[in-house]
Order: sequence, then structure tokens, then C-alpha cells
Amino acid sequence: GFLGPYCTLLNMGGTSVEKVAAPLVLATRPWQPALLVSAPVMSNVATVEAQQAAMAFQHQEECKNKAEGISADSIKNVGELSKYLAFQPQYKAQLRARPDVAQGELVRVTDWKLLTPEDYDRTCFHFEVDVRGTAMEHAVNGSQGKALSVYATNDGEKVMEFIKEMKLDPDQIVSVEELAPQSEDGTVVLTTVYKLLTQYLDLFGKPTREFLKKLFPYAQDIQEKVAIAEMTLDRKTEDFQDRQARAATFADYLTEFKSLKIPADKYMELIPTIKQRVYSICSSSDYRPGKCQLLVVREDWQAKGGETKYGLCSSFLTFIRSGAFCVAHSTHSVMQMPEDKSAHIFMAGLGTGLAPFRAYIEQRKFEKTKGHKVGPMTLFFGGRYSKAEYYYRDEFEAFEAEGLVKCCNAWSRDQKQKIYVQHKIMEEADSIWNELGREGSTGYFFLCGSKQPEKDVFAALLKIFETKGGMTNEQALKKMDSLQSAGRYVTEVY
Repeated sequence: GFLGPYCTLLNMGGTSVEKVAAPLVLATRPWQPALLVSAPVMSNVATVEAQQAAMAFQHQEECKNKAEGISADSIKNVGELSKYLAFQPQYKAQLRARPDVAQGELVRVTDWKLLTPEDYDRTCFHFEVDVRGTAMEHAVNGSQGKALSVYATNDGEKVMEFIKEMKLDPDQIVSVEELAPQSEDGTVVLTTVYKLLTQYLDLFGKPTREFLKKLFPYAQDIQEKVAIAEMTLDRKTEDFQDRQARAATFADYLTEFKSLKIPADKYMELIPTIKQRVYSICSSSDYRPGKCQLLVVREDWQAKGGETKYGLCSSFLTFIRSGAFCVAHSTHSVMQMPEDKSAHIFMAGLGTGLAPFRAYIEQRKFEKTKGHKVGPMTLFFGGRYSKAEYYYRDEFEAFEAEGLVKCCNAWSRDQKQKIYVQHKIMEEADSIWNELGREGSTGYFFLCGSKQPEKDVFAALLKIFETKGGMTNEQALKKMDSLQSAGRYVTEVY
């Protein structure tokens, strides 16, 4: 095991112990002696930095308690780290989440619930992290143009299989300058091979031909060297594309060619880092202080050959549970509800595109409890089966009973005839014209979800403007353009 996504940032200016040229970022391990993981007891966590330190210390202690017996070789490997961590004041040691992600913070998972039936062909779930005391605490309101960037980690067992096949030492310490914080000159990173391949490098991602150009010099066998180099040529484009269609990964290429000899510190030059995955936030931090919630579906697809492949981050979130930690930060989103609390808001959520609109409704609920007069909301939610895909059903029915929102759900497979979101939108034609299309109207229309139905929703709104407003198609199109320019017709599709 290892200490999750935390590293220790050390300022290694001249000390009484020895002279060192530059700061280091060191990976900490759960089996370090108490001297390496102890921290001052904080009686009052009043600042963001103090809260982060408390979170880190708690995480360290938990990992340390779970650690099993270790080998003498492992103890020897950690010795180099120990001498720096044992003198934290001299080296200005700091615990960091991914040091290459400046905004990244370690947050604790506090809730995970499966929302679809266990035997359903889609896995959709509710996910929550505690953001109290973090820099993002007041920047994760899903109704205020905020989303959450999550950094996944690779499956530890698959990484260990790869390490074994490549004959690498998981506890070997490597220096990786590319992971150092860009804002801190002269900083380098020390981490372990296991941590590098689990936390940082997109080992199971899909490579490009540039990867093969960098890879072939490491092949010791001349035939393998030629085979790798040939895949970069135009005449081998079809072969490479076939591998792409079969979802061949960096790990697949590296383990296929047995003569490859790659120094551990060179993997960073071959494989890119794991990138963020951005998720719409489905909660209002005003309504749920200190919490950030997501509505997630596990991504899957069929590769050529019939094998089912899964998205890295959605799979990471699928199997994480309460008490675990992940690295995340707040990100901008276009889904920001209007400042006018009385404006009528129309919302079209397709599948997990429902997420920001749950946050919208929660925000209006919060504002109402504070004594504000809030305007009407109309939700068009599209899915296949109501029994399997009506996420947060109890909540929405309660909000509707209270008069906060009108729910117009479109279930395409619940009956013989297909009913889609655009059909439900047409049923609200009078309201949409009066609040969105009519001169002097002040309503807003938001759409979030898969890209395919966007054109049908757009066409439905055009038809309403033509039939209810007597507009020509050209006039209706111009009206839609003006709504988009004014921020009153907003889409976020993927």
C-alpha cells in the first residue's frame, strides 16, 4: 500500500544536516515510522491551511494503521526519504496532493449510493465529498457556474501486474522533475515507481504514434525495434488504427515487446499524466454547507473484438467508498442560474445532465427558506425507464409538492410510443412562449446532457416561437440567437 494521493513538499535549502541545492517533493508511505508521520495536535482548525494539514495527518494515521509488515529492502528504500522527513522544520516539509496540480486538494468521500438497479445495464450513482475547510469550500455550488475536476488513480492490482511483468521495483525511489510545482523554481519530485504508475501516469490510456517514436529506441531486440518503428510509418496506419479500435493501452504496448528495457525514471517521458475529468455538481453548497455532490454514470463502450472497456475516472468513482480520499478542485461551468430570483427557469436534463438542475432547485429552496420570493421552475427530464432512471425521485416529488418546480418527465421506453424531452417541451408551449419568447419576457432555458438531443430541443423551441408567436423561421432563429447572446439559452452538452 501507499499513502494515497499525498506527497510531501520539502524546501531543501541549506540546513545543519547537509547542503542541498533544491527543494524536493517526496512521496510518503503508510509504513513509515511514527517520527515521519507525526504532526502537532491542532486544537482549533480555523484556517484552510490548518484544515488541510489535519486532513493529511488523519489520512496518514489511517494508512499507517492499515499497513502490514514490510521487508528489509522496503525499509532500506524509505531511508532516503526518512532523512528529509525527520527534519521537517529544516526542510519546510509540507503535505501535498498531486504537486503537479496546483489547485488540487485531498478531500474525503462521505457518501456513495447506487441509484440504478444492481442488474441494470447502466451504473449510475450518487457521490459526495466533504469540502469543509478547503479552498474550494465556497466554490462548489452547482447552481453558480461551478463543476468539480476529479483526478483518478489507476487500479493498484493492475499496476502491480504491470510492474511484475516489466521487472520493476515498486519501492524504487525515482526523481521526476516534470511533476514539480511549476510556480516553485528549482523543485524536484521524489516518488516511488508504484506511486508514479498509480497516481500520476495514464498507464492504461490510449497512446499516439508519438509514443511509439519515443519507445522503439528502448527495444534491445533488433526485430522488435524495427516492428515498433514501422508502426509509426504511413504504410502501417491501418495496423495502428486497428490497435486503436481495440483500445490498446500504453501498458499493452510496453508488455508486448519483451526486449524493452526502460529505466524507471524514463516512464515520465513516455506516458502522459492522468488528466482531470470534469463533473457537473448536483448540489447547492448553500443548501448543503460543506458538501459537494456528483451524479455520475460509469462510462463503457465496446472495443473492436467485443471487449467492454470502461472510463478511468468514472470507474475510479464507481468503486471508491466513504472514508476514502480523492484529489479534486473546483472548475468553471457555464451552468449558472440567473441572479434574478423571480425569473422562470426552464431546465432540460438528459440522463446525468440532470445534475446541475438538482443544484438549481436546491438553491431556490435555500433562497425560499431565507424569505426570498422565488420564481417558478420547470424541469424536463429525459430517461429510458422511470423505475430505473428517475434519480432522486423522492426529492423531486417533494420539491414539486411544495410548488418549487414542475416536473415534466419523458420516459422513452415506459410505453410503446417513444416519448422524448422535446415532446414534453411542446406540451409547455404556452408557458415557454410567455416566459421566454414573448417581448419583455425574462425567463431562461438551460440544457445539459448528451449532445444528440440538443438539435431536437432547439427545433422544438423554434416551433413554439413560430406557432405561438407567429414568427417566421428566420425570425425564430434570430430570437434564439438573441437569447443565446443574452445568456438566456444556455447549453452544456458532451
